[in-house]
Amino acid sequence: MNNSVKSHKEMKNDGHRTEKDGYGNSPLGLETRQFTYIELERITNNFRRVLGKGGFGNVYEGSLEDGTQVAVKIRSKSSNQGDKEFLTEVQILTLIHHKNLVSMIGYCKDGEHMALVYEFMSEGTLEEHISGKGNNAVCLAWRQRLRIAVESAQGLEYLHKGCNPPLVHRDVKATNILLNAKLEAKIADFGLSKAFHHNDDTHVSTNRIVGTPGYVDPDYQTTWRATSKSDVYSFGIVLLVLVTGKPPILRTPHTISIIEWVQQRLAQGNIEGVVDVRIHGDHDINSMWKAAVIALKCTTEALAERPTMTDVVAQLQECLNLEEELADGGSDSGIYNGINSDDINWTDDAYSTNKSTNSSQRDALETEHNFDRVPTMDTGPAVR
Repeated sequence: MNNSVKSHKEMKNDGHRTEKDGYGNSPLGLETRQFTYIELERITNNFRRVLGKGGFGNVYEGSLEDGTQVAVKIRSKSSNQGDKEFLTEVQILTLIHHKNLVSMIGYCKDGEHMALVYEFMSEGTLEEHISGKGNNAVCLAWRQRLRIAVESAQGLEYLHKGCNPPLVHRDVKATNILLNAKLEAKIADFGLSKAFHHNDDTHVSTNRIVGTPGYVDPDYQTTWRATSKSDVYSFGIVLLVLVTGKPPILRTPHTISIIEWVQQRLAQGNIEGVVDVRIHGDHDINSMWKAAVIALKCTTEALAERPTMTDVVAQLQECLNLEEELADGGSDSGIYNGINSDDINWTDDAYSTNKSTNSSQRDALETEHNFDRVPTMDTGPAVR
């Protein structure tokens, strides 16, 4: 929240919202700024510049009174997301704070108009950079992709471990990872998120399946039970997209999942056939292979065999360390030196991919695992 909001909250308020300054006690009981629709028209210059489009509606560029750039997400009349999803996102963004989660500045619930105002992420979505279709899209180097993966994983780790009660996002995908001017990654779009009722709950039962095709956990689709491992699966798909530069579902010309496509090539030891051909410059081939193996572990069919986001953060940080060593003067022979039990250590006995994985694939990817890392998070203010 900006300083003007904080200073205003320190003042005695009679509970009546004034049109003059746009502040006041929220009818939702939330400690955040409430905008009128007229104010949104003003700060977006009559919704002049569209930053993006989603299931909720368009996102517009805006500027507050002090010059702070913001993004304004307006619910469209055709949106299938109603009051419930909107209020969920408002409440969650009010309560959670982490450097790798998009921060909310305020919201609008003015008659039939509903909108979210959040921090401006100038470089758009990860999807735009991977597909090359965004206005500011540039091809990301492997080191940049790894850093984005680590930061996104840290954001999800906070939702799962740093929130009380824990949260499951349920719509982790490349379009919900936003990048700022420094290409720092932040998780966005919490309208479909669910909180566990108790800290010891293992799942959240839902009355409908939500998410994006290609990213949705098959176990969640079967059981209608969302868990933190559902987010892990979706993040694994994001990681495969980062490695390959390809969408979650490929048509080559037959429809095939990105998981199967990567498995087939890694089973043959063909990591270069997996990596996005647009990646140029120096990179450590072992860190690429390791990242691909981590992604496949995240997307294994059995929930118990998937790592936690804490595990994923630790392993991706090791991948990034390999790249940092290369940047500091190390050399990469371009030859895969092999992943052994010292490279990736999981909590189960052996690597196991989806049921479709054959024995040669398991031989190519099998590793042993053993984690004892304590979660470390830049959490900011505690969840209220």
